[in-house]
Amino acid sequence: MLRCPRYGDGARLYEAIRASLPELKPWLVWVQKSLDTEGYEASLRQAASRFLVRQELRYLIFDATQEILLGSTGFHALDWRIPKAEIGYWIDTRHAGQGYVTEAVEALTKLGLNVLGFRRIEIRSDALNERSHAVARRLNYQLDGRLVNNSVAADDPSCLRDTLVFSRVS
Repeated sequence: MLRCPRYGDGARLYEAIRASLPELKPWLVWVQKSLDTEGYEASLRQAASRFLVRQELRYLIFDATQEILLGSTGFHALDWRIPKAEIGYWIDTRHAGQGYVTEAVEALTKLGLNVLGFRRIEIRSDALNERSHAVARRLNYQLDGRLVNNSVAADDPSCLRDTLVFSRVS
């Protein structure tokens, strides 16, 4: 189940991120400064506001009962002139390896291409993050290229990293 963030989701988001910090820190810059429950609640309110004006379409991933927050995904780096977007995602470590991210990204890809009319959807991944780019490959995203030394490691600003860029186009 994917849905826009709502008031009250902050505590569940905090718990999912806290449980997954060791696995998320190498890849995600925003995880380096972990927030408290209130901080995540405020972040989700901002995400919901950006969702309403179509600046960013962030979704929370829940189990079928909508009781357990599994992770987050969404369309980022939106450019409505083309239109195109980038899909980002992460999963609570306690629920990793069960296909939830692949299922969520597949749903977003269909939404983006078939409903929102995106002409291009990208997935960008640190070249060392095998699990992340495996999602893109499973969903038949094409590898457009490798951007050499274009970012710093999320957990080590002194270390340059390569980024793989995958895409689906219509």
